Amino acid sequence: MVTAASGCGQDDSGGAAPAIDISALDSGNYPSVPRDAEAIRSEQTGPALEAVRIGEHVPLPVEIDGKFAFQRLVNTDRRLTPDNNSTPYSIDREELPALLQGYVTGWEASAERRAVPAPGRSVEMRVLRFTDANHADESARRLAERQAANLPGEAVSIPGFPKARAKWSPSKKFLDAWLTQDALLMYVHMDDPLTEPPEAAPLVSFAQKAFTDLIDALKGYSPSPLDNLGTLPLDPEGLLGRTLPLEDNQKRKYDQSVVMPAQAAMHFERHPGLTRAAFADAEVDLVAYSGGRVYRTANADAAERLLAAFAELDASGYTPMDGPPKLPTAKCFDTKDKKIDSPQYPPVCFVIFDRYVARVAGKNTQQLHQKAAAQYKLLAYQQ
Repeated sequence: MVTAASGCGQDDSGGAAPAIDISALDSGNYPSVPRDAEAIRSEQTGPALEAVRIGEHVPLPVEIDGKFAFQRLVNTDRRLTPDNNSTPYSIDREELPALLQGYVTGWEASAERRAVPAPGRSVEMRVLRFTDANHADESARRLAERQAANLPGEAVSIPGFPKARAKWSPSKKFLDAWLTQDALLMYVHMDDPLTEPPEAAPLVSFAQKAFTDLIDALKGYSPSPLDNLGTLPLDPEGLLGRTLPLEDNQKRKYDQSVVMPAQAAMHFERHPGLTRAAFADAEVDLVAYSGGRVYRTANADAAERLLAAFAELDASGYTPMDGPPKLPTAKCFDTKDKKIDSPQYPPVCFVIFDRYVARVAGKNTQQLHQKAAAQYKLLAYQQ
């Protein structure tokens, strides 16, 4: 391991950033040597990787309608594999397998018009891939009919899409719409709890725009052959291997660590509208998600700008705190309001190395500092 590395960018005084003595950093028991990410491959890996390939071509809700600038589901995986799926509205989980015959994988997007957890218009979109167009069509029919049976409503038309199946529920103020395109099934759900009297027209208008944009964007998606899913590259750039791994208590049915291109990664951000501009400015091309998040930018200057953007985006919920000893380039923040137990604002540290920005979270100061130090060591590691 290299024992010293130069920090990137500049310190607060405008001079060159100080050299970092890696051997002096306390990383506790957290791993500080890059790992072979292939070790986490499982039966779920192939469908999960294919889901990311779909997500790379799914527009953000804010790209469809600029008012949907927030996303509150901070810990929800967007990949919808057969063993890690979520249920559409008005359908029970136990009903789902019979309704999704021939299902391969999928991607989920969501957004809200309000930043805080309060009633307001929200949207959820899914793109589900099936083995063939017939299975997609049959699933669309089954899902739409089951929703109508479980929560009766009014059938509505989506202009320009005569094959779409859509239902408006005045009692719940839900709109659910399904549309197939070859072996893909697209779903748009909208919830508008505040408008009185209930009105379907604005939701239908969004669904029309969403289907238009989805169909256009998904032209860039080339489905992987089903027998090749198990060989899709897991970490072709080596970025995941240098990202702090998940701890055992963070894993679900499988290790969900993943590397994503920027478009897919933005679906995981709380402020997709603003993050989109920050990603574009820093030319983010890859993001690794595991026990931390690592963003790859164009160069060291771009990494500094991205870190500054992240700090500004989260300023409303955070207050600055001291960083790890011997790592002066780290920027750390504590929860501003300790009386509010919010998963959106855990104590965090951002560390920067060359063109990379990493974000780690911790339950207490010691854990946070050790994780930040370990993540820095992973990025700076040299054989």
